[in-house]
Amino acid sequence: MNKTILILITVFVVGGIGAFLLLNSNRTSNELKSQNKSLETSRKIEGYQGNVLAGNVSPFLEFNKADYERAKSQGKIILLDFYANWCPVCRAEEPAIHSGFDELNDPNIVGFRVSFNDSDTDSDEKALAQEFNIPYQHTKVILKNGVEVSRSNEQWTKEDLIGAVNKELE
Repeated sequence: MNKTILILITVFVVGGIGAFLLLNSNRTSNELKSQNKSLETSRKIEGYQGNVLAGNVSPFLEFNKADYERAKSQGKIILLDFYANWCPVCRAEEPAIHSGFDELNDPNIVGFRVSFNDSDTDSDEKALAQEFNIPYQHTKVILKNGVEVSRSNEQWTKEDLIGAVNKELE
């Protein structure tokens, strides 16, 4: 009987410690994600107001109307990536998009991650999606001189992005 009670107490103590460590680990992981998000969104690049997600010479920015209008007026090649934070395809291709912009080396190229039907979407992004008749997230539109020249609903690799954007430089 005493042995059974001792075993039960040991199970409860070990289980309690395990649950504490698991909960503390999840909280620490969420805190790190939050810190990384704040670092990601605090990076700026000269000439742009928006938060830089990737790229140095060819920036990939969180969409804001002022930067978008400026890029259009300067005749830049613009990639609009209609992204939803809940979309598995968007999340899967995000590292490839970032990596592609990190490799692009032309100041005449700029990209924008445009929130589409998610918790981050603002009225300017809704209007842009309507302007381009965007049916759903993970749609990518390339503009040259403010005019749509390419559109894709496919999941892109880094090579797909670089190839599509460089094609418009020719």
